[in-house]
Amino acid sequence: MNKIAVVYMRKLELEPETYESKFTALTKGTNIKVHNWILERIKAPQIILEVGCGTGSLAKKMALKGNDVLAIDKNLQMVNTAIKNYPSEESTKLLYQIGSINDLPAEDSSKDSIVSTFMLSELRPFEQQEFLRNAWKALKPNGRMILAAEFIPSGFWKIWFNIKRWRYRKKLRRLRLQSTFLVKWFFNYLEPIGFKLVAEKKWNHGSIRVIELKKNNVEKLKEPGYYRPNPKKFKGLRAQLSIYRCIFTGQVDHVPIEPGIYQSGNPDENSPIIVTANYLYTYIKVMRALKGIDAWVLCVDSNGINVWCAARGNNFGNKQLIEAVEATDIANITIKKTLIVPQLSAGGITAPLIKSEAPDFPFNILYGPVWAKYIPQFLEERPARKPDKMKLANFTLSHRFRAEITHTTFLFRKIFLLPTIALLLLLIGLTFIDTLWIRKLWIVGELCFWIIIANALIAILFPITKFTRKFITKGIIFGIITVIMFGGVSWFFNYSLPNIILSSFFYFWVAFFSTMSFSGYTMATSPREIQDEYPIFSKINMILLIIGLVAKAIGFIFY
Repeated sequence: MNKIAVVYMRKLELEPETYESKFTALTKGTNIKVHNWILERIKAPQIILEVGCGTGSLAKKMALKGNDVLAIDKNLQMVNTAIKNYPSEESTKLLYQIGSINDLPAEDSSKDSIVSTFMLSELRPFEQQEFLRNAWKALKPNGRMILAAEFIPSGFWKIWFNIKRWRYRKKLRRLRLQSTFLVKWFFNYLEPIGFKLVAEKKWNHGSIRVIELKKNNVEKLKEPGYYRPNPKKFKGLRAQLSIYRCIFTGQVDHVPIEPGIYQSGNPDENSPIIVTANYLYTYIKVMRALKGIDAWVLCVDSNGINVWCAARGNNFGNKQLIEAVEATDIANITIKKTLIVPQLSAGGITAPLIKSEAPDFPFNILYGPVWAKYIPQFLEERPARKPDKMKLANFTLSHRFRAEITHTTFLFRKIFLLPTIALLLLLIGLTFIDTLWIRKLWIVGELCFWIIIANALIAILFPITKFTRKFITKGIIFGIITVIMFGGVSWFFNYSLPNIILSSFFYFWVAFFSTMSFSGYTMATSPREIQDEYPIFSKINMILLIIGLVAKAIGFIFY
């Protein structure tokens, strides 16, 4: 199956009338093979619930075999399209309606089978677990569930799969569409929740699978179970290398661990509950800071993003916290009724609104220290009023140093990589016209050098701009400083005064742009303030970029 098919499902869902034909074309008919395999496994007559029915093609086939089918989808347009294609046979037992995984329209132990195709990849890990529990309740004893989804293949094909998925994710971002989620840890959930894998069929090297699950342990289980991830190492060389990976790759990549409940030490029902993100770097820092203190660590599904960025980007807020509490059943593990959340999550978690959004939410919210290293002191003292070191994110030199490395890496990966490669290829091409250009290839090195220097200056000298919260003003200041330093240092590389003057326009832009980009690392302002500045910044930035590029191009002739 072409991987673009599943990733583009959300785009296709915007066009329900043509969804089936386009999806079949994209999958090269794999979806039809999936349907046929499912139809072979279902022996009529059965009472079936299909979740995520789309345009109803599979539901229609199952009903025409003599099954009693209830098909639901949360997309009203899809349901309307399915109703238009309702079979003409009068004896057909088929009903379409709006529904979701959170509230399946089925009584407990009322369904023989539950079927869902290509929907799992639209669910986050906690949602997948919630879906399994709700399905377990709806199934009869020994009932079956058949699921088709996109999975990660093994071996060499995993590399090829990830490359293709990366390409399609980029296409989705250009289309302003949210990507689907990899069904990464799904098989871990089955046994703890109460299912057993009884059959499986694979296509395209295992990237597309259909699995048949059986509801098990009916005699012992009155309710479905809850999944708890295995402990993850946070000490040793491998953990330290994971930290370096996050720092030296610009923290661009989402590096998630399984969301859920972890343990520090040997916690019991009286132990505190520390809430954090499911970003690997954050998890390691929190667990190391606890130093074996008996505590529960609840990692919400922040999509593998650190607390500060996740809270600013709607990935660490009330919704994710409520979801984590419901999905993990932590309320029944501990008698503590307080969740200690990171201070830096305050931009996403609004404690006064929790009860209005989830009336049965069983916990109170307490904002902990801003840095993980102060958690032990906070737990011991429980100060009524936190000291400044616990509530203020002071941007110290060591923090600025790490931020400078991370931010510079981010700029090279996301902003300057392709232009730098293009410039290098251009200069190499010019050497075929005039061999003198080969001596000017070091221009690329100089460009990289000044990007690094500009960001180092911003990080080191950042405190001198404390007098203003406006990053446009900070950018102008660092632009001037960079130009002054550039002029002095460049004289030793290139004695051409016209080139130095012309290039200064470009390097002023580099510092100006980098300062605004650096704002997310500083915690020196709020997202709202940055958003207010951004319309003006974008106009100034574009003007400076055009002037800088034109001046730099003219300056080439003076090298």
